[in-house]
Amino acid sequence: MKHFLLFAGLTLHSAPICAEDWPQWQGADRNAMSKETGLLKEWPEGGPTLAWKITAVGGGYSAPAVSGGRLYGMSKLGEDGEEEVIWARSEKDGMEIWVRKIAGTTEGGMRQGIEGAGCTPTVDGDHLYALGHGGDLVCLKAEDGAIVWQRNVIKDLGGRLPTWRFNESPLIDGDKIICTPGGVDATLVALNKLTGELIWKSKVPDEANVIAPPNETPKEEVPEPTEADVKPAVVVAAGATWKYSDTGASPGGDWTKLDFKEEAWKEGAAQLGYGDRDEATRLSDAADHYPTYYFRHAFEVRDPGSLKPLVLRLLRDDGAVVYLNGSEIVRDNMPEGAVVHGTFASSTTPSENGFYVHDLPADKLVAGTNILAVEVHQADAESSDVSFDLELREKVPGKDKVGPPPSDRRRRGGGGGGRRFGESGAAYSSAIGIDFEGQRQYVQFTSKTLVGVAASDGKVLWRYDKPSNKSGINCSTPIYQNGQIFAASAYGAGGGLARLMKDEQGDIKAEEIWFSGDMENHHGGMVVIDGYLYGANGGNGGG
Repeated sequence: MKHFLLFAGLTLHSAPICAEDWPQWQGADRNAMSKETGLLKEWPEGGPTLAWKITAVGGGYSAPAVSGGRLYGMSKLGEDGEEEVIWARSEKDGMEIWVRKIAGTTEGGMRQGIEGAGCTPTVDGDHLYALGHGGDLVCLKAEDGAIVWQRNVIKDLGGRLPTWRFNESPLIDGDKIICTPGGVDATLVALNKLTGELIWKSKVPDEANVIAPPNETPKEEVPEPTEADVKPAVVVAAGATWKYSDTGASPGGDWTKLDFKEEAWKEGAAQLGYGDRDEATRLSDAADHYPTYYFRHAFEVRDPGSLKPLVLRLLRDDGAVVYLNGSEIVRDNMPEGAVVHGTFASSTTPSENGFYVHDLPADKLVAGTNILAVEVHQADAESSDVSFDLELREKVPGKDKVGPPPSDRRRRGGGGGGRRFGESGAAYSSAIGIDFEGQRQYVQFTSKTLVGVAASDGKVLWRYDKPSNKSGINCSTPIYQNGQIFAASAYGAGGGLARLMKDEQGDIKAEEIWFSGDMENHHGGMVVIDGYLYGANGGNGGG
């Protein structure tokens, strides 16, 4: 956000009307609905009148809250965005009332969105609440910006930094403030809004992935290899030279075949990729992060019948399809059905350095020239790295175990305590409060599910997984009406409506009413009007 503009003269009436405050994310009721009336149905000739304009308010994605004649927002200031601040300005003329630094530059996470926080401050009486990019949760005095209390949800509450940092707008409900640290033992927490003291923490099962560091990975007992075992015949060596295409375009339908013309392709030794600084050959890391990269390697086999059973060892980040002489032989971490240039992998890979092992009968090879063709797919359009290498050799009994290697994925940032990048239970949604069957609940769209927890103690009451995409990029705010709950996300997911129901034991279940891939809502902005749901469909590929 570099500029801030306000337009006046938007009402139909000549007499002034009282503008409604917008004190938090999505308005007073957190449903993106305004109670104001008398708005213009069309612009006047020449457009609305400019009331005021200010510049140099800093960078970021924070939508302002409006309360008591003031605007409250967040941004980053300084030449390099080294200060994360909250500010108050006059609604009348945009003049600065106060500005308060709450944190420095946040380290960690993807470079996209680093310009500043996406939190809309929450105004509650005389106080103001906000959550910074790096997890700094603060309570300020609305009058002058004085800090009442401040806690970091990573350091103090065991949270984990989401891939694109924290962008949640905290919920105030009664005496509590609700937010989502995304930690192993604290997916959601409730704090006393006046003191910052913990009231309860709620653990949503299977949310924050827990993977042992390499030195803690259990070692499987395997028999000692014999002299013959350690010298298998190698058909294609790891680190071999490959032809590759990193142009961001599909090479066409015949690219997997032996007679494909590859003269325009580049050539380089594996490991091929970018982003990890361990590549022998660096691929293009264009700003739009191509979804798919293509590789070809021709090799000679004199007598396939003389070879023992083979293993194809594949290093891929994130997913891959392998073809031998034009026919698919391996599909690894990819969805079923047709795979095209824009198809994303099923998930991020837990191992960036390890080889995924697949059996391959030697009779798949032909005497003479063979061609291996591999397409490596990113898990999403914001992926920060890609990696590829391949080895094809005889299988070593007792050593080559078919399946994935232990996790070794590099974690970036995330704060202290060894917490790992990309494994937060927090996504990018903001919680809502609902009442169902006489019980108060908080509903949040986490990295893996839509969940409802008891307001009294944080007990998980129900969950609905289907609207969550496999990349954990869940941004939309849940919508609740009359016992029904809706959420949606992009990246191959969609939107689903569930009905909350109590069973005979009194437990609450979320029973799906319908689900549609045609409501693949990326960032939110959905509303319900007169029983109809309105919202945009489409992710990075358009919509």
